Amino acid sequence: MSLREISKETGLNRRTVGKYLSSEAPVAPPRRTVNGKPRSRVVDEVAPLIDAMLQAEILLKGAVIHERLVAEYGFAGNYQRVKMYLQEARPRIADELGISPGELAGLHRRFEVVPGAQVQVDWGGATRGRVYE
Repeated sequence: MSLREISKETGLNRRTVGKYLSSEAPVAPPRRTVNGKPRSRVVDEVAPLIDAMLQAEILLKGAVIHERLVAEYGFAGNYQRVKMYLQEARPRIADELGISPGELAGLHRRFEVVPGAQVQVDWGGATRGRVYE
């Protein structure tokens, strides 16, 4: 296929198509640099801690991990960044532990608390009609 045909089919400029087909086009978007050095992620500092937490308990929630990092290690990063790191780390660590992705998706944990320590309310399922007995 020629550049003209590809350009017509995709709606892109012929030069843009040529740039992407040549070796000049980057495979991935460039990372921002500070003073010529690649910019590191804030989560990279605590990545070994997160990995250790996941190896101890693979089903640990992202919110719990973030709370622990903030409280125990003074982590100043955003919860979203921790969550994004967990999306890439959890499958890797599950593979190291020998847990298949299918098994990981089906697992859930039941928790029990002492009476009076927690309350749960189900607000759904009510109708706006009268109740007759």
